Amino acid sequence: MGMTDAQWKDALRNQMEDWEEVEELLRAGKQEEALQKIAKIKRRIQEGIES
Repeated sequence: MGMTDAQWKDALRNQMEDWEEVEELLRAGKQEEALQKIAKIKRRIQEGIES
């Protein structure tokens, strides 16, 4: 069974928020924090792929 349209949009909204936060960190010159956030995003995506 796949995701509903609402579930898909909710997942996309969450991803958008994550990447907006990364963008804000980079604009503020906080590269190390941005890299940590990116690693967290990648782990969450990998966990979703593997489940």
